[in-house]
Amino acid sequence: MGPSMTINIRDIAEKDRNTVLHPFTQLKDFATGKVGEPTIVETGKGIRVQDARGDQFVDLH
Repeated sequence: MGPSMTINIRDIAEKDRNTVLHPFTQLKDFATGKVGEPTIVETGKGIRVQDARGDQFVDLH
């Protein structure tokens, strides 16, 4: 993303809940927010990914 671009995490999370099929997730609980917010991956390099909140993870799949 360029320096002038920002993302709205809540907007993206809402769009995800309303439009994306997550095959291993109870969709009703996900759509209502009962299971929490989705993880929005923002960047990745090698086995490391970073979400939109700045948390880093190791992708072991």
